[in-house]
Amino acid sequence: MAYGFARALNRPAVVTATEGPGVTNLATGIGAAYKGYVPIISISGAQELWVREKDASQDIDQVTLCRPITKWAYSIPAVTKIQEALRRAFRVALAEPLGPVHLDVSRDLLLEQTEAEPIAPSAYRPTSLPSCSATELDRAAELIAQAKRPILLAGGGVLRENALGALQLLAEATGIPVATLQYHPDAFPTTHALALGPLGRNGWSSANRAMPEADVVVALGAHLDLFSTTFKYGIISRDAKLIHHSPVATDIGVVFPVAQAVVGSTLSFIQGLSERLRRRISTQWEWTSVAKLRREWDEERKRLLDYGARPILPPVVAHAMREALPADGIMIVDAGNAGKHMRVFMDTHRPDSFMYISDWGSVGAGLPIAMGAKLARPKQPVMAAVGDMGMMCNIGELETAVRERIPVVCVVYNDRGLGNERAFQKELYGGRLFGVDYGDVDFGALARVFGAHGERITDAAALVPAIKRALDSGLPAVVDVVIDQNTLAPVVYKTTS
Repeated sequence: MAYGFARALNRPAVVTATEGPGVTNLATGIGAAYKGYVPIISISGAQELWVREKDASQDIDQVTLCRPITKWAYSIPAVTKIQEALRRAFRVALAEPLGPVHLDVSRDLLLEQTEAEPIAPSAYRPTSLPSCSATELDRAAELIAQAKRPILLAGGGVLRENALGALQLLAEATGIPVATLQYHPDAFPTTHALALGPLGRNGWSSANRAMPEADVVVALGAHLDLFSTTFKYGIISRDAKLIHHSPVATDIGVVFPVAQAVVGSTLSFIQGLSERLRRRISTQWEWTSVAKLRREWDEERKRLLDYGARPILPPVVAHAMREALPADGIMIVDAGNAGKHMRVFMDTHRPDSFMYISDWGSVGAGLPIAMGAKLARPKQPVMAAVGDMGMMCNIGELETAVRERIPVVCVVYNDRGLGNERAFQKELYGGRLFGVDYGDVDFGALARVFGAHGERITDAAALVPAIKRALDSGLPAVVDVVIDQNTLAPVVYKTTS
């Protein structure tokens, strides 16, 4: 939930837990925040000082446990250090690369008194990123000006710095098409006329067909991930010149050698390029037809839709979800087969409208992330695409959603098992299946037991009305959809080189 809250608002979130098992229960979410550059401050209890190191109940070395998955982990030693530690926690979490911090503090310290230290954030940490170097911007602009087939590749930095408006101006002024990294298709909404869509496995063919033709790729605000690029040449041409911008210097040159590295704020990079390219170019690039590529992609997607098939096909569910969710809605996709199908049909209209547990892929995150996003943006509808086993992982949070009146909608792709694992076993092990089939759980009925709105759907024609009823219910809601087990999203991306 803290992850979803922080991602939805692009600001830090705080989560608390008890000692011992409370901390180990946090570990998966903290790991997700570490991999996804999400600023979360986790604060846990700890054993009183007098029983530490005596093998007391629930006593473990929590700081050592958290160190590999946080930017900083610290056990506060005295009441006089509490406020200093909190200031450092926010300073570290909000410094690039953003990420989680963990503090633990024993009850005996929490019962003490101390004088308040009212220090404004700007007095103890920077509140803006440094601008990009003029020299690096000059070199990047010169490479772009010489390009015949440039592409812009937008990453999460565009969202975190609210830089979409500047990016749209750059694209429209130059005519350069824009692809996105897979985890952030809303970094350049796919409804824009120059949008190619997300790259990579389970990405869009409009992006995957255009990108190998590019002679200059401008990755901006970008952490190049495996599923967008395969970490090998093919989607990005070996002959292309890569201009890699990131607010984080250590992200650059990790996967591919670069023709030009640029470090600094994403907004300053985009604005700096716009200014320089305006002086260097007199006409727009028109080397590819984005409209044609998108029309062809739309035709590909339509061929996946068969509303008469029984059981319901997963692409039909994804298409119905996009149709039912208003343009200002937020879509959360869980890890697994359901999320892969959803990506194919997830046209984005605006920034901060799509969320995935980036670079972590922990199944079961969809419902709690959706709840956090809804708390952050209560006026916007929030929907999650979740597999049946993903829903089972955190089914208890339906009670939290009902109790706290958090009206999110979960659409469960129910194939009675582990669809993603089934796909991998068919792809890699000759179709020999092991441990992927489970019983038939009616999650709509379970939702009603919790006090939520719940329905089970077996007819494709009933999908959109059911999802709209769930959105209109004003309650936490589950739409359980019985889907075909054997319509599986690709789990391997095949390149020609």
